[in-house]
Amino acid sequence: MRRISYIWGFLLFLLVGGLTAVGFVYKNKLKKYEDLENKLEESAKQYVDQKFLYPEANQKIKITLEELRNENFIDSLSVDDEECDGFEIISHDGATFQYKAYIKCPDYQTKNYDKKNK
Repeated sequence: MRRISYIWGFLLFLLVGGLTAVGFVYKNKLKKYEDLENKLEESAKQYVDQKFLYPEANQKIKITLEELRNENFIDSLSVDDEECDGFEIISHDGATFQYKAYIKCPDYQTKNYDKKNK
């Protein structure tokens, strides 16, 4: 009986350790894409500040990656030599401006990318 409890304890240890390792790998993979979203967001903020394109209350503005490239606010949007596409939605709720980056890469896509990309 004692031997079985050792075996189960060891299997439980392997299961928890394995799931933790998978979680760290997944988190590191997502970090690259989150950094890319932040890069797009910072470029869009600079673009909006320089062009004075602030939305009115309850209005939204969409800034595409192509616009940012044409105006030299961003050079590329890539991860691991894979080119990505993206856009930024800037909204104004009456008190603050909200910036939300959406990117689409071969292995990753921001949640609601297709719904917002109309």
